[in-house]
Amino acid sequence: MALNYIHLCMIVLVIDSIEHFIVPSIASSDDYKLEFLSVIFRHGDRSPEELYPNDPNVDYIDSTNFGHLTNLGKARAYKLGTELRRLYDDFLGETYTPSVIKARSTDYDRTKMSLMIVLSALYPPKGKQLWHPTLNWQPIPISYVPRSTDFLTAIYSCPLYVEEVMRVQNSEEIINQVEKYRPLMMNLTYWTGKSINSSTEMLLLYHTLMSEFSMGLELPKWTENIFPSGPLLDATILRLKILNYNMKLRRLFSGFLLKNIIESMNGLANETIKDGRKIHLFSAHDTNIASFLLTLNVFEPHVPEYTSAVTVELLRNKHKEYFVGIRYYLGTSPTTKVLNIAECDSNPCPLKKFIHLMENMMPISDDALCSH
Repeated sequence: MALNYIHLCMIVLVIDSIEHFIVPSIASSDDYKLEFLSVIFRHGDRSPEELYPNDPNVDYIDSTNFGHLTNLGKARAYKLGTELRRLYDDFLGETYTPSVIKARSTDYDRTKMSLMIVLSALYPPKGKQLWHPTLNWQPIPISYVPRSTDFLTAIYSCPLYVEEVMRVQNSEEIINQVEKYRPLMMNLTYWTGKSINSSTEMLLLYHTLMSEFSMGLELPKWTENIFPSGPLLDATILRLKILNYNMKLRRLFSGFLLKNIIESMNGLANETIKDGRKIHLFSAHDTNIASFLLTLNVFEPHVPEYTSAVTVELLRNKHKEYFVGIRYYLGTSPTTKVLNIAECDSNPCPLKKFIHLMENMMPISDDALCSH
């Protein structure tokens, strides 16, 4: 049964909470001045990408809209933009200026739409930018490249990465870890009517259930002891770790994004970049968030929620020394955490120290196949 009333209340609650949730920023400290900001976030709530044969909600989901942003997802994306505006209001300036912001998405409708909505909340038209008497919105350009060539945020087309993932998941160590979930996979196969035999298939089922739950749909009774917490969550987290199991996988998955961010920060600190850019936005997926956190060595076992976001702040103190601060906005749970960078003695972390710590995660010459 569709829980329409509860779902409507969820949307109202998300929109209403925009007015009540304020989080302090590292950048608000008198000791530091924010110089540059990178934000990597997951898209908003979406419909399922697929259903399983025994799915009781098949009549409530339009197959032509698989994997698309829902109204709740739109509301949550808008909230993320509002929170970014509150956190960094003085830094971003009141009005939209093209040279200040760069916005990039993966080549999925849900990530593109989420990015557009975040931008609409971040930069509503002001003064001379007002162009419509009742529409408090202005178009802001975004960029993306086809999935097959987007090795910045969609690494699955990279043959080096795919080859290494296959090697890892076929190793005895990983086979043994996945095999621990054999009883669960047998039960899932029986319950869903679909063959579930791998960590990938368990992850996909987890996301199907999560999207249906977000849509306010009633889940089968068999999910109660395995979702949203329990063994199916654990298996999904294992899959996220497999995708980033070693240094090579992390370097290939998040290394190019990390390099992009570090080059921007270093260029500003060295004054070799003077284009006036203040913020880079990257609209992506839960796998991108998990991989980036694992690459920074700050990942705690979880599945990144809808609209969760990692912010990387370039800060400067009064002595003109540069530092890096990392924050994590949890998404559906409206909380922001300041993350401590592993092996860095202070927080925020000195930029030079941060770059040194991330050296092994930066792409090397052998990774060139995944760079264009």
